[in-house]
Amino acid sequence: MSSDDPKLVLKNAILEWRKKYGVQDGDPMLAAVELWEIYFSHVQLAGTQERLPSFEEFRNTMEQCERLSGDLAGRAAEIIQELRAVPKIRTDLNRFPVFALVFTAVLALLAGILIGRFVL
Repeated sequence: MSSDDPKLVLKNAILEWRKKYGVQDGDPMLAAVELWEIYFSHVQLAGTQERLPSFEEFRNTMEQCERLSGDLAGRAAEIIQELRAVPKIRTDLNRFPVFALVFTAVLALLAGILIGRFVL
């Protein structure tokens, strides 16, 4: 057997799995399968004598990834919500300088009129 046979067998199994379940190219599970494919090809190339993870270890790792990605998704949603609030804050802050400018101009006009009438 050549060293490419296990890779070819794995690729064929992935293609059959994709056809059987109708998995599209952008599917996250397909990305996980591709990551495992890269991992297994790296293990074969490195020639290490490490044992491959059992199904239970793999399952626990995937569950941990799911928990972490859920937490990440929640934090990303919070950030998106805060970023969507920024334009509202920006418009609120932009209104203040316009009000301050108009208020200052009215005060200066009033002060000029009073100075002109009572001092001059």
